[in-house]
Amino acid sequence: MRHIRIANRKTVARAWLACLMVAAMIALAACGNGNTAGSDAGASAGGASSGSGKEQKLIIGMSAANIPVPDTYPTEGFEGMRFVGYQLYDALVNWDLSDPDQPAALKPGLAESWETSEADPTLWTFHLRQNATFHDGTPFNADAVIFGLDRIMKTDFEYYDAQIAGNSGSGLRYVDSYEKVDDFTVTVKTKGVYSFLLYDLTGILFGSPDAIKTSGKDYANHPVGTGPFKFVSMKLGQELVMAKNESYWGGAPKLDQVILRPISDSSARLAALQAGEIDWAEVPPTESIPQLKNAGFQIMTNPYPHVWPYVLNVQDGPWKDVKVRQAANYAIDREGMSAALLNGAATPATQPMYSGHEWYSEDGEPYTYDPEKAKQLLAEAGYPNGFSTTFIVPTSGSGNMWPIQMNEYVQKNLKAVGIDVKIESIEWQSLLSSYVQGFPKDKEVGAYNISLPTISPSFYSTFFATSAIFPNGINIGGYSNAELDDLIGKAMAEFDVVKQSEYLKQASAILADDAPWIYVVHDLNLRALSPKVKGFVQPQSWFADLSTVSIQ
Repeated sequence: MRHIRIANRKTVARAWLACLMVAAMIALAACGNGNTAGSDAGASAGGASSGSGKEQKLIIGMSAANIPVPDTYPTEGFEGMRFVGYQLYDALVNWDLSDPDQPAALKPGLAESWETSEADPTLWTFHLRQNATFHDGTPFNADAVIFGLDRIMKTDFEYYDAQIAGNSGSGLRYVDSYEKVDDFTVTVKTKGVYSFLLYDLTGILFGSPDAIKTSGKDYANHPVGTGPFKFVSMKLGQELVMAKNESYWGGAPKLDQVILRPISDSSARLAALQAGEIDWAEVPPTESIPQLKNAGFQIMTNPYPHVWPYVLNVQDGPWKDVKVRQAANYAIDREGMSAALLNGAATPATQPMYSGHEWYSEDGEPYTYDPEKAKQLLAEAGYPNGFSTTFIVPTSGSGNMWPIQMNEYVQKNLKAVGIDVKIESIEWQSLLSSYVQGFPKDKEVGAYNISLPTISPSFYSTFFATSAIFPNGINIGGYSNAELDDLIGKAMAEFDVVKQSEYLKQASAILADDAPWIYVVHDLNLRALSPKVKGFVQPQSWFADLSTVSIQ
């Protein structure tokens, strides 16, 4: 059997090359002195921890408009996974968020180790952690894994959950079967050789079978996982309270309590931070960065695998023509947006991956800001006078930064070359629900604006592969390219990480040239922390390790 242990990206590469292993898998600072006011543990948060008492309390202002529903696949996109999913739960394979200098790698989670069969590389064996316990005191074991997988994959299972299956099932779309070997060993068999499985499994979180059975459809109001924090209480639209898991298998967190508050307006998040009502603000207004720094707040940024694009409907209308799609990409002043509007909190995007990432291609179309070239391409495509279209965009949400202002900026850029965009703004969770349903049939919609993760190689098959060949993806635009499909298939079956990365680089070049999306910027994950928050490592990841954080 081939054993796979993952500690960091360099270790992964060596392990894959040596052992043919696999890794698989979305204002002003006038008041800003960082002072905070305390409140009691488990109670509704009236203010942030003072740091002077015994209690370690962290209050986070999220960009989401609502509290993520804390089931095993939380709502509110990857912000829900960041602050709820990976705090209450674990996956078999977790993200290593300890190194700020490279994209987050994979590490053992509820599985301590795994291997693939030499004779049959579709057969994976996972050796489970024996020191993990659910928050309700019940043991984590192979039965819990089978229960969790059945809840997603078996429609005739008594505790099957269609909503959870719909949200997280894509992470299991290449799983053919699974079974318990003994109390701490399970096997997973994939549909063909599939080297991205470990990445996919990071999104499959495990809740307590006993709690799910007891609570039934009310489970999301009583969630029970194995993670570093335990659920205490929740008021939808107001706050979610979590407490330290003293018996966490990875070591107890330093914080006694984490409180989440949904504050979708960035100015309101800024005001709450400056008033000491929260300790941590996701994506404050970029114009506030200098003032916040001067007031002693910690400004955190780091590249991470993320892109802010427009997913185009390439099946009908103008966007079916590659010249129109390229024209729109040449019409965007990405540098101006990144530097002026976003104050350096983003970098230009001309393909799914950012420059410096191992899957980024230097050979892809560069898409400099060139309005005249955009007009020329539109004329060649038969649209010398441009055309009108509708874009559906979010009002806030995970990874979207400041979507209204950014969309208005893009709208102005496109208008200058003849593309007249009507912006239709909807709430983030509603947009997510609409997006997975695909483009509406009863009205013209040219694109969805949505922030998307590029953390896993399965990103390529999920969002760009031909649906008839690679089923159960989210290629709502209907893009199809036979050469791309071939490269994706080769990468999926390749255990050598160097060869796999070369296939994905070639795929990135095709996606730049074909432009099934309008690529705009890569977010730098801006957040502002009170000076009292200590020990947080800003990773190159969507996610965050709160177990190292303390309040002083």
